[in-house]
Formats: sequence, structure tokens, C-alpha cells
Amino acid sequence: MLIQFTIENHRSIKERTVVSFLASKDSSLKENLIYSDYKKPLLSAVAIYGANAAGKSNVLHALKTISDMVVGASSKLSMGQRLPWEPFGISKEPTSFEVVYLYKGIRYAYGFSFDDEGINTEYLYYWPNGREALIFSRENDAYEFRENISEQTVLASRTLYNKLYLVSSNDWNLPQTANAYCWFVEQLTFLTHENCDINQSLISLISTNEMRARMLKELLVADLGIVDINVKNTIDNTSAIITTHRVVNKDYSTDYFQLLMSQESIGTQYFFALIGEWLKALDNGSLLVCDLIEDGLHPLLTRRLIEMIQDQFINTKGTQLLFTTHDAMLLDLSFMRRDQIWFAQKDKNRGSTELFSLSSFSPRRGENIRKGYLEGRFGAIPNLSDF
Repeated sequence: MLIQFTIENHRSIKERTVVSFLASKDSSLKENLIYSDYKKPLLSAVAIYGANAAGKSNVLHALKTISDMVVGASSKLSMGQRLPWEPFGISKEPTSFEVVYLYKGIRYAYGFSFDDEGINTEYLYYWPNGREALIFSRENDAYEFRENISEQTVLASRTLYNKLYLVSSNDWNLPQTANAYCWFVEQLTFLTHENCDINQSLISLISTNEMRARMLKELLVADLGIVDINVKNTIDNTSAIITTHRVVNKDYSTDYFQLLMSQESIGTQYFFALIGEWLKALDNGSLLVCDLIEDGLHPLLTRRLIEMIQDQFINTKGTQLLFTTHDAMLLDLSFMRRDQIWFAQKDKNRGSTELFSLSSFSPRRGENIRKGYLEGRFGAIPNLSDF
């Protein structure tokens, strides 16, 4: 589970910026919280609002860059290849990231700084018995270890200047860093129209009868006109998803017809693709990261996806959701807590993104925050009066 992550000097984010899933002292909607092995409750979902080009997507991109450097293409660079460094403006300073998270009941704090050529600093701490302990720290080529020092010293000497030690140590199966690394492999899921694969839903659909029933239930709740869903083999021996629709005739008789999933609307296909990832994440206790969650979906479908994460009877594994949105219908204090709603706003003079929570405005319970937001009380909206 994610506790918080920190960004500095990445794209439009210049100053040190912290995105926190730590719950505030707000006593409302306690059902939206996750109670885990950590001493404080965590938020199940966090929404980021902001005008176009305010930088809210850059918050998610920072997390994606961290993932890419730990488990993605940038974790496999050869000597001399450039790292995905995207500093603010013309800055020559390193970019810095830190992620604080829980994995198997243990808290970890992992951070690093880098430029296009290599890693400047890197560190990993954990709290195995409630006490902070260093696993490793690195400043350029100088390393510090507290455990398994001889083996780690050898692995450090094999680590390229443009590669994270967390990655290289796991290439050599070092037990001290294994769990910290596995969180990035197992617990991070990024969803966009481009990478939301309908095949994941297909795999879920054919995996077990229980999973098929869960998927069908969500399609029925979504009121897409689908009453059944199956998988059939086509002539070329590939699997095709078949949806069944019901039609009530004028004489009240009932007929059924079938469609290929590819014949359904784009919105239906996207919702179906999301459901496969959503249910997988709920089973794994993952962190779902979704840019413009409402894109192509009816507001009630968007709300349903968030409800699944915030429902303690559905979300039993500590799944979390971080998303950006323009959907003002979600700005409802009977649906989301004040500490779950964040705003991204770009400073007009400096051009840098500022991030702040609705909690900082101390809105009253029952206040119409949707109206307040659209009227500009919280900022983070287009200033149309300038045009």
C-alpha cells in the first residue's frame, strides 16, 4: 500500500511536492479508509483535479517514471544510454523521487535522484520492528551497507552508473532488497486508454466461473444492455468475446441477440477492459493509477468504479486508487473525504505546478464543494476571464 510519494524537479513540478495517502483527522466517511498494519489509516482513493495543462498528469507521470526505472525499459539500460530525465524548464539540477509504502506488513522508504547520465543518490530504509533501519545508501559511486556488507559491496561494484542499485541487486537475487523491489512488480498498475488491455478482461473471464460471475455482475450494474458474456473460438482458433443482449418485443415476448465485443461501443469496450484490471487489482491489493478516469465513461460508471475501491466489503485486500479527473460530479463530501480531493494549479509567473488538498481550505460539512470549485474558490480551474 502506498503511504506517500515525493516529486522534485520533474516536468512542470519544480519544488518538492508530496502526494499523501495518509488520512487526516477528518472523522467523516471512515468507510473510505484502509486500516492496515501501519499505525495510521490510509486513504483508499485520491483524486486530483485541475485545469488542462495544470500538471496533474505529470504527478502520475512521475510515479510512472519511477516504475519505469525500477521494473520497466529504463531498468535495462546499457552503459552510456540516457535515463528518462525530464527536469523543470531549463533546470540542470537532478530530479528526485521518493516512495514510502507497505509491503507484507513492512514499511519501506525508497528514493533516488538522477539526471540524464546517471544516478546521483539512492537509498532504501525499512522498519522491520517499528524501528528505522538502513538497507543501503548511495552517493554516486560511494555506498553504505549495514547488512551482508561483503556481498553487497561486490554487487555495488557491478552496478552501472545509470542503473539503480535496487534493480541490479535484484538481478543477483539479493534477499535484503527483494521485498522492496517486489512491491513495484506486483503492486503498481497504470491504466490508460492506450495500455488498458481488453485481453486482461478476457483472461479474467475464462479463468474461473467465479470471476466470470463477478465480471457479469459489474456489466449488469453498469446497465450496458448486456445480460450475458462468453468466450468462443473463431475459425482461426483465436478467442472472441461474445456479448448477449435481450430485446422485449411489443407483444412482451423476449428475443436475444449476440455481438462481438469489437462491435460494442468504444465506451462499453473500455469499461469491459477496465473491469478486468479492476477485479485483478482488488484481488491483489494493488495501487491503480488512472489518468482521466472518466474518459469515455458515463459519470455513474465512473462513480461505480470508485465505489468498488471505497467499499470495504468489495475491497478486502487494501487496493488503492490514484486518479486525475475533470468530473465535477464526484466533488461530493458525502462520497469523498476532504483529504481525498487534491488540486493541481500552475503558477502563472513561474510556470510550475502546485499541488494542494481540499483539507487546506477547511470546508464545512455539507458545503457544496462542487459549486465552490466551479466558481473558482479552490483554484485549479481555467481562468476564462483572461480570454
